[in-house]
Amino acid sequence: MNDFRYALRTLRNSPGFTVVVTLLLALGIGANCAIFSALDAVMLKRLPVRHPEQLFRVTANVPQLGGKRVYASAKFYEVLRDGQPAAGCDVFGFQEEFAGVTEPGPAEQIRVHLVTPNYFDVLDVGAALGRVLAPDDVDAAVLSYGFFEQRFSADPHAIGRALVLHGHRFTVVGVMPREFNGLSMDTAPQAYTPLAAIRWFLDQELLAKAKGPIDEVIAPDLSVRLRPGVSLAQASGEINTVWRATEDAETREIYKRLDLDPLEHGVSRLRDRFSGALEFLVGAAGLLLLMVCANVAGLLLARSASRRQEIAIRLALGATRARLVRQMLTESVLLAAAGGIGGILIALAAIPLLQRAIPPMRDFSSEYMPLALHLKPDIRVLGFSLLLCIATAVLFGLAPAMQASRAALDHVLRSARATSSWRGRQALVTFEVALCTVLLAAAGLLVRTFERLEHLDAGFDRDHVVTFTVNPGLVGYTAQQAESMKSAWIEKVRALPGVTSVAVASLGVMRGSGIKTTVGVAGQRITSADFLNTSMNGVSPEYFDTMGMRILAGRGFTEADRLPKIDKDHLPRDIVNEAFVKQIFHGENPVGKRAGGGNSSGVAQASFEIVGVVSDAKYRSLREPVPPTSYSLYNPANTNRFILHVRTANRPESIINPVREALRSVDPAMPIIEIHTLAEEVNASLWSERLTAFLATIFGVFAALLTAVGLYGLLAYTVSQQTREIGIRMALGARPADISISIGGRALAMVAVGLVAGVVSAVAVAPAVRALLYGIAPTDPISLVFTVVSILLLASLATAMPLLRAVRVDPATALRQE
Repeated sequence: MNDFRYALRTLRNSPGFTVVVTLLLALGIGANCAIFSALDAVMLKRLPVRHPEQLFRVTANVPQLGGKRVYASAKFYEVLRDGQPAAGCDVFGFQEEFAGVTEPGPAEQIRVHLVTPNYFDVLDVGAALGRVLAPDDVDAAVLSYGFFEQRFSADPHAIGRALVLHGHRFTVVGVMPREFNGLSMDTAPQAYTPLAAIRWFLDQELLAKAKGPIDEVIAPDLSVRLRPGVSLAQASGEINTVWRATEDAETREIYKRLDLDPLEHGVSRLRDRFSGALEFLVGAAGLLLLMVCANVAGLLLARSASRRQEIAIRLALGATRARLVRQMLTESVLLAAAGGIGGILIALAAIPLLQRAIPPMRDFSSEYMPLALHLKPDIRVLGFSLLLCIATAVLFGLAPAMQASRAALDHVLRSARATSSWRGRQALVTFEVALCTVLLAAAGLLVRTFERLEHLDAGFDRDHVVTFTVNPGLVGYTAQQAESMKSAWIEKVRALPGVTSVAVASLGVMRGSGIKTTVGVAGQRITSADFLNTSMNGVSPEYFDTMGMRILAGRGFTEADRLPKIDKDHLPRDIVNEAFVKQIFHGENPVGKRAGGGNSSGVAQASFEIVGVVSDAKYRSLREPVPPTSYSLYNPANTNRFILHVRTANRPESIINPVREALRSVDPAMPIIEIHTLAEEVNASLWSERLTAFLATIFGVFAALLTAVGLYGLLAYTVSQQTREIGIRMALGARPADISISIGGRALAMVAVGLVAGVVSAVAVAPAVRALLYGIAPTDPISLVFTVVSILLLASLATAMPLLRAVRVDPATALRQE
């Protein structure tokens, strides 16, 4: 306790020093805590269910679809479900559907998971309110906690109330815990219903064509829980045996085999998309904290040098070196604790900002999935903060304490100038310059990547188009009613001032997803390499003009292309892009030719005729190479959602309210699911790159300031300690230029060594950020040159004031002071 009381008194007597050190540590620890909170939520937390390490998802690797995908087959599920004991696992799953909820109002589209009868039993998770679904439930629904708060205002009397989905009445029987998102870590369905209720969510034509009960021909996304004593290899082998026995040869050729992917940490779209950037930010925050520790260690070294008389007296009075080390480490622990408390407060303030920077995710059909990520400091984050405080206290406090305790008593009492402090601080500043070089070089790469993507030509006009997503099925429209509503709305929108073109598409661009199919030239053989080689979109005739895309060959669509009857001589007409021509037709003019999918022999059958070629445009994201794309004429019988594209000569935002009012005049009850300008769509697709570049820049700027402060502090301290020496040299004839070269040379040497070490380190670790870059080499010379020039400029500014003070030393005054 004496050590703590003395440390508190000592720090209280140096309020400026204490405040600066605490603030530096708080910033470093706060940045690490905030980033660790995101890392923990996205990558480290386990599913909040019983023994999540026993859960696995049944997947297949499909490179054409971007990698692993959940495998679903009705026959496979049925056989596997009925043979669960032999497979050594419990099989469960869900089918995801989007449904319109009309009661309680207002109408909106929500995500619903239709779960197998054993879903909640296998996960062994209970309801926070009411109960979970029972195996014999059909018209029951369980709400997610977020939807319970949003739609029912967290009213406990919601249990027993009606929830009308897709026109069918369900009874709310329970509410799930807040932290439960199903098998996901960052998105959650709004409601859970039994898989047997699938009949209420599907089109009646599909129901009429179904052979047998509809819930037996719909395959849920499958997962398994291994039973005690069953190994992963054993379960995987048995599941693949069932799969090979139930699927045809073509399916086996495409998918090769099924895998069991661990579900211990759940499924995460953020993890899939942001894990590389998150790992980089964790590393960058760690380097920043190292720089803070180096800076604080430098301040402590300077402070210990100024306390050498105190230390000498204590040694003379019998204090042991161990006691001195303990005392100085106690001061470091107190500083680290204060910095840790400040860091946690900074993290608490920064985490909501970080969470708001993450937009809602989209699924593979480009539907919005509301974010349900629980980013908040918990016991794990607080434990991490405690370890961080201990580590920083040791990092910045041990070396100064050891050095102070090793001071020679006779030298100190004779006021001999300590050179070890200078050498120690010199090494710390060189270390800071090296770390700063690495951080600035990485930030430069990420900023240049973001700028390149932001200014990339997407192939469409992003500055004059607004999209409105509508789903007539939400309010129970039939196909004919939906077409009438759409036509009436389009006519009203066309008449609005400033509108130059209006079009409809079944899918939007820049939404990270789309529909793919396998296409080949009619009559030619399709190989496994051609699997899912073409993207598809249904568009109205005005789509290309509205999007600012150009017809390069042939013609665009006309209403005459809507054939009333399709036969072998009158195929549907499609328009393809340049990438399609290059890949499928190898650059030959495809106009008038036919293409389509393959039959059982692998030969492509004619399913459409190409009438035009349109210019390339980005589809899913700006990073993605332009995919071969086939555009068909939008089918007006489609009762699912459609996307209205409105092109205006004015600012696109100015047309939003008039278009919304036009829809209200047609049907006041029809909700608009999404409204975005194409510029907003592009910007939203770049959220990961934008956030990473922004945080990397913040870290880089902070690192540069720390480096400048560290260099300035060292030189200012050196000048103050060498005032008498400088005075003597000037009295003996030294010129101001000689003094500047002497002191500035030391600064230049430190900076040069740090720069060389930093550049070498930056080049060595550059491949680790390759996946985050676009169109930029990891060793991009522009980024490296910018980093070197920036550090040299900062070093010059940090050196200027101490040098100016040194050359203005008056010899007579300096000698009298000594």
